[in-house]
Amino acid sequence: MSLRTDLYADITGFLQTQCDADPDELSAESDLYSDIGIDSLDLVAMAQALQNAYGISMDDERIGSLRTVGDVLDFAVSKVETKATA
Repeated sequence: MSLRTDLYADITGFLQTQCDADPDELSAESDLYSDIGIDSLDLVAMAQALQNAYGISMDDERIGSLRTVGDVLDFAVSKVETKATA
């Protein structure tokens, strides 16, 4: 599997487990707030889970500006790739 695929699976898995998101309705375009109903605590918990799983740092301010599943995915991929080259 690719990094992107693994991260997408982790993000959507978190949303299904913690936010009761319907897996059939999740996509990269899903809006975290209007489609999934995530709140700020869930968002911080998701960031923490990704940080722990991948050894990356995701600042809360930047995480708060992400709107879609794809935004979170792109941000997480960039953080992991930056860490790998550091």
